[in-house]
Amino acid sequence: MKISQASEETGLSAYTLRYYEKLGFIEPTKDSTGYRNYSYDDLELLNWIACLKKSGMTLDSIKRYVQVERYSDSAAQVELLDMHLEKLFQQQEDIKHYIEVTQNKLRTLRSNIDH
Repeated sequence: MKISQASEETGLSAYTLRYYEKLGFIEPTKDSTGYRNYSYDDLELLNWIACLKKSGMTLDSIKRYVQVERYSDSAAQVELLDMHLEKLFQQQEDIKHYIEVTQNKLRTLRSNIDH
């Protein structure tokens, strides 16, 4: 599929798709006219990359992940994802704390309004 369709399917801009290609995350084939053709596997990887990026993984870490995935190094993939998951759990705990603090502040402010 062409870049516009891949962009629509993944929710990533054409600019981002070209940037990810430049970084070596994906390697779409090109037709005789030079237009990129994205495969189902490319889209699957792009959606996974988007998930990792949205969840806070750095582009450098994503690049390492894509490289080890390309070489089917499952142990390295597990290590990278374990570290990322650990960070996500810490963020979850931090957000839980921020919610509690904000709720407490709101309770205090609301009680001041009511009095």
